[in-house]
Amino acid sequence: MFLRNLWNIGELHRVWFIVIIFCMRIFALSTSDNFDYVIVGGGATGLSLAVRLSEDPSKTVIVLEAGATPNITDLRLNRGNFGTPNDWQFVTVPQVDAGNRSQAQVQGRVLGGGSAINSGMYLRGNKMEYDALETLGATGWNWDSMFAAVKKSEHFFPPTESDVHALNLTYNPAFHGVDGPIAISIQAQNVSRFFGTYAIPTLQALGHDINFDPNGGRHNGASWDYLTALRDTSTRSYAVSGYYLPIANRSNLIVQTGSHVSKVLWAPRRANESDSLLTATGVEYLVLNDQGISTDTRTVSAKNVILSGGTLNTPKILEHSGVGDPSVLESLGIDVKIDLPGVGSNLCNQPLTTASFLLKNGTVDGKDSLFLTLCQSEVAVLITSEAGNAIRSAIIDVEPFSTYLTPADLERSQNMLSTLPHGLSSTQFKVMKNFILNTDIPQIEFAWTDTKTSSFTRI
Repeated sequence: MFLRNLWNIGELHRVWFIVIIFCMRIFALSTSDNFDYVIVGGGATGLSLAVRLSEDPSKTVIVLEAGATPNITDLRLNRGNFGTPNDWQFVTVPQVDAGNRSQAQVQGRVLGGGSAINSGMYLRGNKMEYDALETLGATGWNWDSMFAAVKKSEHFFPPTESDVHALNLTYNPAFHGVDGPIAISIQAQNVSRFFGTYAIPTLQALGHDINFDPNGGRHNGASWDYLTALRDTSTRSYAVSGYYLPIANRSNLIVQTGSHVSKVLWAPRRANESDSLLTATGVEYLVLNDQGISTDTRTVSAKNVILSGGTLNTPKILEHSGVGDPSVLESLGIDVKIDLPGVGSNLCNQPLTTASFLLKNGTVDGKDSLFLTLCQSEVAVLITSEAGNAIRSAIIDVEPFSTYLTPADLERSQNMLSTLPHGLSSTQFKVMKNFILNTDIPQIEFAWTDTKTSSFTRI
């Protein structure tokens, strides 16, 4: 019952952080043990795995996280942690198709990982994206088998009856769980008249679908903005507050921050063993001080090593450990343990483009002014609502990329997709092409936000 009670007392999150920081310093003294599991990365995946695995009191689990444990539960900060010590602050090499500009790649460097610094938007993957896991060889991993597990993580707070009546909020209760550790809510104070009076008519006039609950495996269309937040508050619900804090006193679980894992340790390979029989025995990590500077190098031994360092750090650790493309590893003087060219290759990350509009009253009229007039007035009211804790406007619209391409762009895209990229199998390439070309899988996200001048953001 503690989990359920925690949702209703958001201030407990702040008290727990003080306790956890103290406990971590004590637990860190016992890391010389041989653990059953060492988990690299204390993000959403790492912490949820640690909680589940440590349910067995006979198993010992240690989580190594490079970042710290700040209290950043206020979602009003939104992107306020980007470019700070809570962000790895990765930057790409110059991108040819972006005017040779380098692009920031945000990734959480903090306990909770991306769930601690993201914008709090909650949107499940497309059904076909889940099913692709099984196509790629993960037998039993598909939408039907994973849907119940996904809902298990969720504690959905439906809108109140008065909000449903006043704002016409609708959702599908079959798509949501009610007993999980992560709070999900529709922020009613963000909806105001924006959705029903302005956004729906505008999007319908453009031929867009209206999809009131996109969490059932189909995204296409416009929907409410579901958030990982306690209802009608700006209190973030994430991996730390939801999964870890309620069980932080388990004697068989250690969560150690300031521990930057550099590589996996391997058992010596016997002469007659093949590459596939390499055995991990633990990890090496750098001890970081409060300024993030390495002060020592240590190791942890474990029967099982789990890498959950995120999209960018996990392949980096693998490569440092000798797993990857030999041409890359050998050029850096790294001994090749496993020849696996796909490691660190073919990253696809979505760009973000912002279009801003500054309007004068009366300069636009007719039906086309419906949304633009809203940008000048209604959104500003939303963001500065009397509740004082509005986070963003209430609408998100996702659409298939192919519907927005010109014939010339479509032809260029087809040409680009005719060549198998380095490091991808033909099956992987087929799946990726389907994600791009299938009109039932959206790739473009439209969101509305507000600055000192109102803006329309296309992601």
